[in-house]
Amino acid sequence: MHTGTIYICDDDQGVQNLLTKMLKAQGHKVSAFTQGQILLQELAEQEEDFPDLILVDVRMPDLDGLDLLRRIKAQRPAQKVVMMSAFGTVRSAVEAMKQGAHDFLLKPFTSSELYNLVDKLVEHNQLLSENRSLKAEIRRRFDPEQVIYRSSAFGKVFHLAQKVAPSNASILITGESGAGKEVIASTIHYTSNRREKRFLTINCAALTDTLLESQLFGHIKGAFTGAVASHLGLIEEADQGTLFLDEIGDISPALQAKLLRVLQEREFIPVGSTKVRHANVRFVAATNKSLEEEVKSGNFREDLFYRLNVITLHVPPLRERPEDIPPLANFFIERFAGRDQLHISQEAMQILVEYSWPGNVRELENIIEMSVILTEDGEISTQHLPSKLAIESVTPMAAPKKGMSLEDVERLYIEQVYRQTRFHKVRTAQILQIARRTLDRKLLQYNIQKENLQNETE
Repeated sequence: MHTGTIYICDDDQGVQNLLTKMLKAQGHKVSAFTQGQILLQELAEQEEDFPDLILVDVRMPDLDGLDLLRRIKAQRPAQKVVMMSAFGTVRSAVEAMKQGAHDFLLKPFTSSELYNLVDKLVEHNQLLSENRSLKAEIRRRFDPEQVIYRSSAFGKVFHLAQKVAPSNASILITGESGAGKEVIASTIHYTSNRREKRFLTINCAALTDTLLESQLFGHIKGAFTGAVASHLGLIEEADQGTLFLDEIGDISPALQAKLLRVLQEREFIPVGSTKVRHANVRFVAATNKSLEEEVKSGNFREDLFYRLNVITLHVPPLRERPEDIPPLANFFIERFAGRDQLHISQEAMQILVEYSWPGNVRELENIIEMSVILTEDGEISTQHLPSKLAIESVTPMAAPKKGMSLEDVERLYIEQVYRQTRFHKVRTAQILQIARRTLDRKLLQYNIQKENLQNETE
């Protein structure tokens, strides 16, 4: 059962007390008014926390209930109002509904009638509120002003995406997996005239051909085994909005032909149906393949390629924009650490910047999440990072000179790694793949001292 805020306006004190007692027993917050003018004044002073429902008696001495209803709806059109009357007539009910009343209760009504009506309205209001909050969160998440970058390389494609967003042209986004193609796609949608409509995404590479067709075009009941009910496809659900087709290069030739029809004619046929349906959808596609090469090899339709490729945007990989790594890392730390005060050490950040990031932003996000989980002292240090990051960031050792002993080679390599890690013993041990105690013993054995190495560098 959902609980909410309810106002009662009735000049009969006995009715007021009874309704208040009944509704409070259900957990609702109740405010009662004997005069309509006082109720209107209360509503006028409120900027938020509006009541879920107002129960209004039709006949009152100072202000007629129907007149009060008209004033409430003029002041707040979305407000839910239920009229009550002991002199119920069809005319009164019809007039109340014409003036915008949600329902009409005839006194005396039963407790179940009251509870059922109130519960439905309160639940409806809360669902609307949650929906508004969810939409606001989605807009905030994909707000172009919230996109995190510092490099000119990403900034160029980001600003170009905003520039082309107002058009209805299909857009093809290229780039490696995890580089941020969906961020660019969402920027296009939420900067366009379609931003109030739906932005839906589908990974074409993650589904079988049959399932992908059903997800895109929908199906009717009985279209295939297990189709116990009709299902709307994403194309129809995204009508007037944007559909992001990720990894478009992986769809089959048969689906390519059907998708081409949607792009050309704005029409499609659900699986198992013979009836043509229409949808006005803006398509944004992405791929980590070279569609030009796929066209040449016969794997991708040339006509579909040109339909999708009206405008092309290329998202550079993270390794080509290292300036974006620190702000992205700090953003992910804040996301995963929550309210906890957590920061990353300068040495650890340097390792992140020097790493090549084959998995791009998605890999950075995963590593930060893991590091946040492992951290206990409020700082992400090099010991919390995967060893593969540290190993890659060290310059390989040059070939040993002729006549050098094994001990000389080992000493030189330890010196090199120790110097390149800025004399960080934990990280040095990780790169050398030895225990920290073994490293201390080797440093002592070869008389490798931080001060001496620093003097040699200077």
